[in-house]
Amino acid sequence: MPSRKPSFPSKSSIDRESFMLGMITAFAECLAGEAKKLAFSPPFYPEDYKCLREEAERICQEQGIFLWHERNADLPAKKRLQWLVLFKFPEVLDEYKKLRQEGFNPALHFEKFMALLSYGSVWGKKADKVVPAMREKRPVLDTVARILLKPGDWPIQSGARRKVKSQ
Repeated sequence: MPSRKPSFPSKSSIDRESFMLGMITAFAECLAGEAKKLAFSPPFYPEDYKCLREEAERICQEQGIFLWHERNADLPAKKRLQWLVLFKFPEVLDEYKKLRQEGFNPALHFEKFMALLSYGSVWGKKADKVVPAMREKRPVLDTVARILLKPGDWPIQSGARRKVKSQ
C-alpha cells in the first residue's frame, strides 16, 4: 500500500500517521474485547482522512468492529477537526448520534460522552462487583502481528516441553 502523508509534517520525531493508526489499533482491541463501548481515533484535520481511511477500515475489519467518520460540521471551519468513531455494536453508535443530535459535541461537551466511552467505570461505584462477560465473541485477526511480526510468528504455538535436568 503506498503511503500517503498526513496534511503536514510533524515537528516531533513521531510519525503522525503511524501514531494515529497505533491509537486506532489499541482502541480497536479494547472495543473487540468489550472493555470499551465506544472510542474515538485521535483528532485529525479533514485533509488527513484520505491517508488514514484505508488502513483504519482494515484494522476495524480485522478486529470485528466498525467505524464512522465524524466530520464535525458544527465546529468552526478554520479550526475544524475530525475523528473516527469506533464501535462494536450499532446501538452504541445510535447513542452517540443521539447525543450529537441534541447539540453536544465531544470536543465541547466531553462529559456528556464519558459513559459511552466507558470512562470512570473501573473505579465506579460497585465496580468490584462486576463479573466480566463478553456479549459477543467475534473472530478477529491480530493487527499488531500483521504489522510488526513475520508471518507465522504469532500466535506462538506451544511446543513440546523440554525436560530440565536437575543437578
